[in-house]
Amino acid sequence: MPQSVDPANTRPHTIPRVDTVPPALPNFLLQPMLVLDPGGPADVPPCHCQLNLGKLDIIADDPTVDVQVRIFVDYDLSVIRTQSPLASPTLPGSFNSSDTIRPLQAPNLPAFDATNLGGPGVHVVELVNGEAAGFAGDTVPPPHRAMLANFESSTFKFVVKVLAPAERDPTRPSCTPPPLPPAQEPVQCPP
Repeated sequence: MPQSVDPANTRPHTIPRVDTVPPALPNFLLQPMLVLDPGGPADVPPCHCQLNLGKLDIIADDPTVDVQVRIFVDYDLSVIRTQSPLASPTLPGSFNSSDTIRPLQAPNLPAFDATNLGGPGVHVVELVNGEAAGFAGDTVPPPHRAMLANFESSTFKFVVKVLAPAERDPTRPSCTPPPLPPAQEPVQCPP
């Protein structure tokens, strides 16, 4: 008696990706380079400026899979310290929803500052999106980014220039609150 046996894996794996269609993608991420003035202890009061992306939408065509986003800064195969992700949030799938969009936002999406970007200079931030079960072991090249067979990832990149103290704009808004308007004499009304 002839029988047909389907393979256990009958669906293609989803390739999660950042929704790049405005308004899902903040307009400022469409710039060729973002500029971060980190502020500093010389500001009164001391400033600590950060780049906050707000919310990014991650699209995964299969709503049941867990999606992992690995965030890298200046990833370089020849520099080991750059190969570990800054963060690796997992966005869980659900059998109770057919929604294919998952929000990536704080606290899973870190705010970027001069420290976690690596100091003054130009830095490339990469969000590598893939099914959580599809990432290969961390020792498989390229480390922390390789995918297992039959899985694929997508990458979303943006560039940030962290200003050095000599490049800072003295006219930029500072952390100092604006001065209060001068006190006015009370108005006397004639009797």
